Amino acid sequence: MYIILHNPLSKNKKSKKATKKIVDVLKKKHVSFRLKSLLKVEDIAGYLEKNPATHIILVGGDGTVNAFINRSFRLSSQTPVFLRGSGSGNDFLRTLKKVHPHKQAIYKITFDDLSHYFINGSGMGIDGEIAHLVNQSIKKKRRNYLTNTLKSFLNFKPTTLDVIIDDTPYSFKKAYLININSGQFIGGGMRITPNASPADDLLDIIVVHRIPKLMLFVIFFSIYLGLYKLFKRYVFHQKGRAVRATFKTPQTAQCDGETFESIKTITVSHTNKYAYFKPFSIKNT
Repeated sequence: MYIILHNPLSKNKKSKKATKKIVDVLKKKHVSFRLKSLLKVEDIAGYLEKNPATHIILVGGDGTVNAFINRSFRLSSQTPVFLRGSGSGNDFLRTLKKVHPHKQAIYKITFDDLSHYFINGSGMGIDGEIAHLVNQSIKKKRRNYLTNTLKSFLNFKPTTLDVIIDDTPYSFKKAYLININSGQFIGGGMRITPNASPADDLLDIIVVHRIPKLMLFVIFFSIYLGLYKLFKRYVFHQKGRAVRATFKTPQTAQCDGETFESIKTITVSHTNKYAYFKPFSIKNT
């Protein structure tokens, strides 16, 4: 039995076309399936327990993946989930196509006694501010990410950031952001952590700090393209399994694009659980 879980709101409500193509293929091949909107399933784990599937097809973008991870976390299953990208960013899918991991580590971000699971990336600082502005956009497109990045540059004030990575402390003055990623991409294709892999059980941590205002635009966009090694003076990079980051002033945190305001401290750790995502193709059916 195939289960198709789709988000009808993804890709600015255009994902129905992608879902219809999958349905048409399964019908043509006489494959038994059930189609369910994620808007109508609150307890994904419970739904999948009641409807055992040999294949799960998830149709949507990064927000859909994040919702699936959080709403099915208690489920102990190694059933493969075939991801059909139909979102504005599809950053997690971009990494899957480059790295081809058998399984992907699930991480937990904690702040203000609240926890949230993620599989692609998290962060705090100007990165969170940009994500917040993008989420407020009527239409989410890559150019909106660039536009909102420029807006954030004009208003953001860098401040002190203290970080602990696997019990080793670091401190940065005039920090702009910290990115804590398992995947390589953010913002609809910005390859900020090109060496990250969801399969290595390690996070890639990027801290951007001390950039002079006159160099801000050039360096930031170079970093977003994964060229941080060209600016080691302003970009700290480390791998680790657990991270605690504290800004001196309240910031906007983000987790797979979902934002949380007025946060000073985030803690990110491995959950010791895994997902089994694969890129969807007609050959999967």
